[in-house]
Amino acid sequence: MTPFAVRLTLLTFAVLSGAMATNIFVFQPPGRQIAGIDAARQGTSVGDGWSSQPPAISGLSRPDAAAGERGATVPPIETGAVKPIPETVDRSDLTRAIQRELKAKGYEAGAVDGVIGLVTRGAIMAYESDAGLPLTGEPRQALLQHIVLGSAELQAADTGKSPPGPEAEAVIRAVQRAFRQLGYISTLPDGRLNDQTRRAIRKFEVDRKMSETGRISGELLAKLATLAGDALRATQ
Repeated sequence: MTPFAVRLTLLTFAVLSGAMATNIFVFQPPGRQIAGIDAARQGTSVGDGWSSQPPAISGLSRPDAAAGERGATVPPIETGAVKPIPETVDRSDLTRAIQRELKAKGYEAGAVDGVIGLVTRGAIMAYESDAGLPLTGEPRQALLQHIVLGSAELQAADTGKSPPGPEAEAVIRAVQRAFRQLGYISTLPDGRLNDQTRRAIRKFEVDRKMSETGRISGELLAKLATLAGDALRATQ
């Protein structure tokens, strides 16, 4: 290599080195270099057209982007099991509602106080008897719906074959005990609304100038409470 060629090579190297240094230290300040390095590590650059999102595949589109263009809001996706909300029913409120509805239909249910006493149980049993339902004497949601809406959710009783529920049986036994004390029957209480008990109810209703029904009712229990309260209190 001739001396002239050597000098030309050195001069070219010096010019290129100067240009690189100028670009690094003048046009690319250290802060921007660092930001660019960090953005590159994260897959983005600062304001130079890079995006942190992967490029769209041909023929596919991101639902959230499309929704954003239409101005729609994409609801967040909820994960995990949903715990059922426990049903907390205030029994006194239910009883109060049943007492109120029975009174509106002409049944003697006692005070609308949310207390399930014998008179209220008797009113429930009277409604159940009139509606052809099994005797339970129990306040329950299905009964309230039946009273208000005539719901068919409750099954009609098979006359003579459906035994009374435990609470209704206790009420019948209390009535039988009161009738035994008053001399209307002589048999021992058995909790069954048999023919002898129905005849005793009718005789008592006639004697007290009540409507003759032959069924347990709130009115019947209210009358018996004034005449044989101790017999009824033994049940409560």
